[in-house]
Amino acid sequence: MIPLELVDIFACLQLPESRQDGLKALAAYTRSKEAYLFGKDEELGIFLPARGLPQTMRHAARWHAIFEQCEARACVRAQLPGPADGEEIDSFVVADKLRLSMLVLLGGEPEPAVVMQLHALLPLIGAKLTVERTAESAAGHAAAARDASRQARSLNLALDANRRELHKAFEQLEKELAVRREAERKLRETDQKKDEFLAMLAHELRNPLAPITMAAQLIKLPSAGQRQVEQASQIIGRQVAHMTSLLDDLLDVSRVTRGRIVLEKEAVDTKAVIADAIEQSRSLVQLKQHQLNVRLTGEAVYIEGDKTRLVQIVANILINAAKYTPVQGIIDLRLDAAPEEVFITVSDNGIGIEADVLPHIFELFTQAPRGPDRAHGGLGIGLALVKSLVELHGGTISAQSQGSNSGSEFTVKLPRYKHSLDASIRSRENQEAASEETLAILVVDDNVDAASTLATFAEALGHRVLTAYSAKEAAERAASQRFDVIFLDIGLPDMDGYKLAKKIRGLKLCESSVLVALTGYGQPQDRKMAHEAGFDVHLTKPADFSRLMRVLNDSAASRRGAGE
Repeated sequence: MIPLELVDIFACLQLPESRQDGLKALAAYTRSKEAYLFGKDEELGIFLPARGLPQTMRHAARWHAIFEQCEARACVRAQLPGPADGEEIDSFVVADKLRLSMLVLLGGEPEPAVVMQLHALLPLIGAKLTVERTAESAAGHAAAARDASRQARSLNLALDANRRELHKAFEQLEKELAVRREAERKLRETDQKKDEFLAMLAHELRNPLAPITMAAQLIKLPSAGQRQVEQASQIIGRQVAHMTSLLDDLLDVSRVTRGRIVLEKEAVDTKAVIADAIEQSRSLVQLKQHQLNVRLTGEAVYIEGDKTRLVQIVANILINAAKYTPVQGIIDLRLDAAPEEVFITVSDNGIGIEADVLPHIFELFTQAPRGPDRAHGGLGIGLALVKSLVELHGGTISAQSQGSNSGSEFTVKLPRYKHSLDASIRSRENQEAASEETLAILVVDDNVDAASTLATFAEALGHRVLTAYSAKEAAERAASQRFDVIFLDIGLPDMDGYKLAKKIRGLKLCESSVLVALTGYGQPQDRKMAHEAGFDVHLTKPADFSRLMRVLNDSAASRRGAGE
């Protein structure tokens, strides 16, 4: 495609009165010191300066020799005399395909793409210069004039052809400009969505900090009684869970968009999924005094998937319905089954979805309009995440609404699991039996609060737990007694967790221990490094309790199997 700037320059070169300005512009465009234009005089058989330009040139013989080379090769590089006496300058000479004009770029060599553009446009100039020369000769040479007329007709045909090519180029340029304008529009929309999202994220993360701070101050008061401490603890727990949910959604969206999410598939009871999702959304439903109606199919319905993610799908839809339904609203959840598919439908009598928003409801950062109070909360990523997770399970999700204040309905369709359930059921029975096993656990973390919290969690499940706050202390404990599971923080002050894991893995007592990496970094390269260091499991902080339970249950099941 030929740039409009170059087309404008060649338009100047068409007229004798604007040629000098055009050549200056062309020199700047090609990054040359100066530009010269020559046309061929057919009578003399040599190239002469174009009309409107100085008609004398120093060392003419050398210039004509270079022009002869260029006629044979279309373009040449050569040393030519500069404006100053004795000055020699590297130059680039281009001839048009009809060899009617020569363009000399003194002190510069254009890029290959520019050379191609010059070759495309030069025939127009060559034709114009020939016509000018022919017209000059016509005054005194009638025969030459008739010949020039014939040439002019031929050249006009070439000119028309080139004009058509230019027209096509302009049309293509218009199309590309339209595409660019559309891309710029989408970029502006995306940028606006990004700014709105960052503002929402800041708002959503600041909101829980106020009650957390107040609750922490309340606990410190000497006059705080047991009831106040319990209330403060509940407040902190709820707000931390809210912040963790926001961060988990952000991380999940990032993993999904980069194709990094991994499903741990098994045969899952759909009714159990719905029960867990209702439990997760219960606090918001109760807070807004909604009536939740649940209708389940009478038969057992199984789907193959990751139970945690399936619960996340249904819970997010329920929470979305609760957020956008006014107080004391009605939410209906229905489970239907067909031979090949399972349908989970959530409908409400809430604010509904506007017709212009509905087609984009599953896109990132899409939300219904809301006021400065941001009463509905959220980041506009929940439904986009739900759609991605549903598709990872081989299903689809759809949304329906009759518009403002008409409620909405979301339907998730998933493939029904039709294979034998015996193996999956046995696996769950083994896990339930394993959960009753007592494990010896070592928790290693220089953050005392983090270590104590994890240790308390494991002890509450009936396991024996020791803690260590440095790599040195951890190595000493691991060398003195056997542990079934060792949780290692990666960022220890005296030795990083990778080196410590290699050291512990080399101890005879810890050959069969399950090493679990605890870290704030969850990129693929972090998991690879953990695996290479000898870790069996990689958990990203803050570790999900259900994931911790799974690690402990799997470890107990493995020990139980080894014992049998």
